[in-house]
Amino acid sequence: MLNLALEKSDEDWLRANYPELQAKKGADEIPVIEGVLRFDMVFNDESKSCIIKPEVEHLAQGHRIQDEYKIEILFKSSEYSNLPQVYERGGTIEALVKEKNLKREDFHINPTGSACLCLNTKEAIYLPNGFSLPDFLNNLVIPFFYAQSYFRDFRSWPWGEYGHGMAGILESYIEYGATRESVEMILNAIEKFCQKNNLNFNFYKEQLRQKKIKGRNRCPMCKSGIQWEKCHNKSLVGFRKLKEHVNVLAIKV
Repeated sequence: MLNLALEKSDEDWLRANYPELQAKKGADEIPVIEGVLRFDMVFNDESKSCIIKPEVEHLAQGHRIQDEYKIEILFKSSEYSNLPQVYERGGTIEALVKEKNLKREDFHINPTGSACLCLNTKEAIYLPNGFSLPDFLNNLVIPFFYAQSYFRDFRSWPWGEYGHGMAGILESYIEYGATRESVEMILNAIEKFCQKNNLNFNFYKEQLRQKKIKGRNRCPMCKSGIQWEKCHNKSLVGFRKLKEHVNVLAIKV
């Protein structure tokens, strides 16, 4: 579990870099950061890196966005993430939902209203040294709001996106190598998602025990009745890779 404490050094860094964000104690003495987040960011299309406060030489490397959002950061994990909960409090995203005639989840907003910053299986990638406020803001929070502004302007996401729910969990496995740690992490994520959403975890275990995962079966991601390989194909690719690694590493499921 990540240590979500807000240190004095974090507050000093916040005042120096984002003075319109204020740290305080909320209910039950839980740290809260609230105010206006102003950012300037370029997403590098080639390196797929986020450049915060870009210099002149960075401006030709991708699309620059300067924007602001009224936000609240609650230093408490949720059922969706081990990270602090981030909320957009100015109504900007809700206005986009209505303008684009889409659902809140299409803007990566959880049912509780918090931002879905990344899959929980990816948290350690964005915060390799554990939780720190600068890394959290620069690696996750600002890119999240950059993406919202980008979608507003172009109706597409700057770095693509995973599917919702189980589909996103399985799609994310495409990027992992064959290690026991990665297999166990994804299996744990699948099990937790099934528990929270009253789904049958045994279905996925049974599929992993089969000789072959059939893409012509009905898609289990959305119950559309369409063949899995023609509906949520990337999740099928990720699940087949997971099965391959389970077999190679002789992991019992």
